[in-house]
Amino acid sequence: MMESKANEEMKNGSEWHVPILAMTADVIHATYDECLKRGMDGYVSKPIEEENLYQEVAKFFKSKTISDSSQSASYLATN
Repeated sequence: MMESKANEEMKNGSEWHVPILAMTADVIHATYDECLKRGMDGYVSKPIEEENLYQEVAKFFKSKTISDSSQSASYLATN
């Protein structure tokens, strides 16, 4: 389902972007800046802490309102 939606958006001229999250053991702030300068969308240092990884990945998703969630639940219940 997500693939068909992505294909439809690309056909309609929508700009497609695959988020890139850097993971490195280097914790120097200059490395973070360099990752962003090179086109990456986020940065997580190792050892990876679960909460930090979650927060960085969550930035790539749109949040849904409660009404969107209930509509999705209704759709899933009937299909």
